[in-house]
Amino acid sequence: MHRLADISVIFLLLDVSAAFRDIFSYTLNNKEYVETVEQPWFRVHHYRHTKIPAEQKDQSPFGKHHPVPDRPQEEKPFWTELEKRTFHCTTRACVCEFFGGSNSSLALDQPPSKNTCRMRDGHLLKPAIRKEIRMMTDEERMSVEKALNEMKRDGTYNRLSRIHKYHGVHFGPAFTIWHREFLKRFELTVRKYLPYPHTLGIPYWDTSLDSYMPEPKDSIMFTSTFLGTTNEKGHVIAGPYANWTTMEGLPYITRKLGNDPEGEFLTPARIDWTIAQDDVNKVLAATLPLSTCESHSMDDRHLEYSHDYVHFFISGDMGASWSSSNDVIFIYHHSMVDHIFELWRQRAQNRTARERQYTESDERCFPAWHNGDSFMPFMAPLRNIDGLSNAYTDNMYEFEPRPTCDITKQDCGSKYLHCDVAHNIEPTCMSKIRLGGNCTGFEGSRVCYEAECVQGKCQQIAAPLPDIPKMDEKKQEMRKIKISPFTFSPKLTKDILNM
Repeated sequence: MHRLADISVIFLLLDVSAAFRDIFSYTLNNKEYVETVEQPWFRVHHYRHTKIPAEQKDQSPFGKHHPVPDRPQEEKPFWTELEKRTFHCTTRACVCEFFGGSNSSLALDQPPSKNTCRMRDGHLLKPAIRKEIRMMTDEERMSVEKALNEMKRDGTYNRLSRIHKYHGVHFGPAFTIWHREFLKRFELTVRKYLPYPHTLGIPYWDTSLDSYMPEPKDSIMFTSTFLGTTNEKGHVIAGPYANWTTMEGLPYITRKLGNDPEGEFLTPARIDWTIAQDDVNKVLAATLPLSTCESHSMDDRHLEYSHDYVHFFISGDMGASWSSSNDVIFIYHHSMVDHIFELWRQRAQNRTARERQYTESDERCFPAWHNGDSFMPFMAPLRNIDGLSNAYTDNMYEFEPRPTCDITKQDCGSKYLHCDVAHNIEPTCMSKIRLGGNCTGFEGSRVCYEAECVQGKCQQIAAPLPDIPKMDEKKQEMRKIKISPFTFSPKLTKDILNM
């Protein structure tokens, strides 16, 4: 039998709009054909996720935690005794000991509530506020950066990061739950390093704001103001996280932006697809099932896959599960994943369902540590089902809305964001582009940060010299005479100076 057709994807062309173009090439009966398909989901081509043949189970990643290179000299992860007593908590009164506060009420006629935590300075501990990082004030952002750097210097950052390195859960329904609990604990620590009023949480990075740029790596995020810049080797050498020592003892974080062909940022369409689901199996999904798993279908838009693509785009440390928590992008990205998860919960479930609906256990679809009644690895006494508690966002933290704009108010609320009214069906917020970045298709707009889009490139435009007011003729003559008195005879000069 002869092969009648060869089909290949040439590339995925970005059209600066709410859609991308798949361009396919076909060879049919020795003739070439091209097909263009417009879709809103993906910027790059992805190989389809497929189930693992059951007979290859033992040779596959199924049922295994991600491999970690053996480094006997590396310190193993641990919780301090204080963290063991408080980090499982989902009320502010319960975590109060961690902050050195008191959960007693100052009002004699009122008993303390589950959320009463009075700090040593007398102020009450409030829920953390998680904002999109570009929506924070510069002062807020820099205070979080300062806290993270203090954690890095005293070893706390790397100690907590090792917990994800050795015990992070992936490839199944507990992925979202385990990372929600890990981020809650990480955030409690960050808040302890922040100055009063301790209301800032871990900001989220909504990478969909960067997805429709001509070159996402030209985002304002990859400047010294935000995430930092890299040298030709991918080492982060400038910005607030420059020269951070990794868990493995290397003197820098590594990023290889855009090097992985599978890498891309979130898109609004994939976020909305997740939020619109009514089936819990589509959100708390089995993302690495066996072929005998019949209760789960594969979809490249699953939240865990979308999360993976961002890791791949950043690459470097973020490109592997065991090293990803070296990079501060890890916590900002997972804050966004948790935000999407909560948006889905608020839309699709009532309060009761949020705490009860969990993917049914099935050993053909995922290993036992993903089951609802299994303990979260390294998070005892919590079980996976506990990660569905409403208490996380009732008591511990809340999200500020994602930035938006409209035709009447073409402002996203941040000097680092641009309201694009030209390329989408509706006005859309997007990241501003750094100096020197590719702004093709945005000429004439204010998409460049402190620059102008000229011939497809963000360029600094020299300010025109200020106009000098003209003098009348008499004043000009007097100026010439007084400036150049010695061009005249001594007598005339003396007469002039005595005028």
